Amino acid sequence: MQRTKTRPTILVIEDYPDSRHMLKLLLEDLGYRVLTAANGTDALVAVSNNQLDLVLTDFNLPDMTAPTVIRSLRQSGNGSAHIPIVVLTAVDAYEYRELAAEAGCDAFLSKPTDFPILEQTLARLLAEGRPRKASPELFAWQEKSES
Repeated sequence: MQRTKTRPTILVIEDYPDSRHMLKLLLEDLGYRVLTAANGTDALVAVSNNQLDLVLTDFNLPDMTAPTVIRSLRQSGNGSAHIPIVVLTAVDAYEYRELAAEAGCDAFLSKPTDFPILEQTLARLLAEGRPRKASPELFAWQEKSES
């Protein structure tokens, strides 16, 4: 799939309306065009109907998990196999990271979102495109700040 020549387009897949809206606003403030989906089924439709540059998804969706969405995208014949995918989830467990990586995720970040890290991750993946293999630092355990 050819990258857009205008602002990069990110699909945010998040079932909680407030979180979905917050991410949309924050990403738009960074200059991205943002599409949203509340579940995996709607996300797969959005991917097939739009030219995307990156997908940002929650792990647990109402109708499927992020690894199911990721595998569907990676195996599709519509060019979405090369779109970078970032999982952003409240469940920061090694097993979830492993499942996401095995499905073809490019980065895994935990909630609450460390926005500068999210911003850097998105910028890096959009600049470099989908890596052949996910970088270990994009799956590293995030240190929780105690504020």
